[in-house]
Amino acid sequence: MTLKANIKTAMVAAIMAIFAIGAGANAQSSPQRADTVDPAAATEPTIPDRVGVWGDIVYGSADAPVELIEYASLTCPHCASFSRDVLPLLMKDFIDEGHVRFVFRNFVLNRLDLAAAATSRCLTNEDATKRTMSALFAEQNQWLQSDNQLAAIMEIVGREGLTEDGVRECLSDQQVTKHIVEMMQRGAKDHDVKATPTLVLNGVSMSFPGYAALKLRIEAQLGSDYLNK
Repeated sequence: MTLKANIKTAMVAAIMAIFAIGAGANAQSSPQRADTVDPAAATEPTIPDRVGVWGDIVYGSADAPVELIEYASLTCPHCASFSRDVLPLLMKDFIDEGHVRFVFRNFVLNRLDLAAAATSRCLTNEDATKRTMSALFAEQNQWLQSDNQLAAIMEIVGREGLTEDGVRECLSDQQVTKHIVEMMQRGAKDHDVKATPTLVLNGVSMSFPGYAALKLRIEAQLGSDYLNK
């Protein structure tokens, strides 16, 4: 069996696992429709029993006074723009200064998004996952428009040492799929996520309002001591 066929077989297993999880929770979950995630099934994501980077991907200090969560899809053009154009500004203005703790959570929308999310997390450390997600966003147009999209994803995650066998094992691991689905369910329940990107600023959900407006909202959360310094 060719590598492409092997990966497709693994993806079929992963997608079927999504439907199995949804059925088990009396839900109508689908990787292609964010609005069908069952919020009643939300829970803290189950941690897979394998090496990987699970749960929140965190940028900045745990002691930062402001928390900004992003629920994002790796196939979403607006999410790619946020990663490319907005996150560096947040890093410079707030995160590196210890004012904001930025949290990334996957909210997958389709089978390619699931493949990219899963394989970016089946790596050995958080820095490798951060670099891979950054590359997936930066090169989103190329791999989405590739004649072999799954192979293009594999090339990107392969830069961090995930082998062909590792890709197949990752995509066929139902624990990994379950982890990502439960992350979506948590977003739907806790923060009413229906589209990507959705931001959650100190517990308040919003669509991305543009950087200037987001900066003002963060500064308001930081309060007068920050504004008067």
